[in-house]
Amino acid sequence: MKLFNILGKSAALPKKKALFALNRVSMRDTLVYLFLLFFIAFLPNVISLILRFEAGVSQASYSQYLLQIIVFYPFSIMFLVIVSVSILALGGWLCRLYLHRRLAYQQLWKMTGFALLWPLVFYKGLAVWLPNLAFIGGLLLLYILLIQMIRVYPAKR
Repeated sequence: MKLFNILGKSAALPKKKALFALNRVSMRDTLVYLFLLFFIAFLPNVISLILRFEAGVSQASYSQYLLQIIVFYPFSIMFLVIVSVSILALGGWLCRLYLHRRLAYQQLWKMTGFALLWPLVFYKGLAVWLPNLAFIGGLLLLYILLIQMIRVYPAKR
């Protein structure tokens, strides 16, 4: 599935049609989508790091500093994506237990990854003025979306 198609379906969540279409997306496409989403979301932070470089304070030259950012930033984003989505999916797994639904952790992991679009937009939009409220509001929005998505699946007998 193309990335723009995935983005459109993620924006349409928690609709049932979008949920089942995203459920058929491969894990490779899911990871590429998440890496790009987080990379774009945190790109302003990298730009501000580059612009705030002070030659007298740092022991590294500007070229070494840029190289470190270019090499380590993508790896840290990959690590951040996998760990954060895994932890957030654990919360979705607990919601699944409470709602008595038949879902595997792998499905919840993908659902959590696709549901992160609007909470991430909400967080980045509000984080400048109210960082604590933005984080809590983003988590609340994520779990509201996840609960609505989990309720689409059939209950255990």
